[in-house]
Amino acid sequence: MSSRPVTKEGLLKQVDTLRDIARRSRRLSETMELESDRRRLTAHVDAIEECATRIEKQAIEAKTFVIATFPQQKKTDWLA
Repeated sequence: MSSRPVTKEGLLKQVDTLRDIARRSRRLSETMELESDRRRLTAHVDAIEECATRIEKQAIEAKTFVIATFPQQKKTDWLA
């Protein structure tokens, strides 16, 4: 099994993806009829945005482009 490096670029792509999900979820929350559902989704959006901010800080503070290496998951037959 080979290892896949975690790079600044990869982390910043994750940040972009998370922020996109947060934007779309926030728009969705505005269409929800039940206040309880809206609050619950908004809480999840806040958590996603906090996660994106933490990852962005990690990428900015990194001195090199390779942050760490993680083993790639083994593909199963049904994914191939």
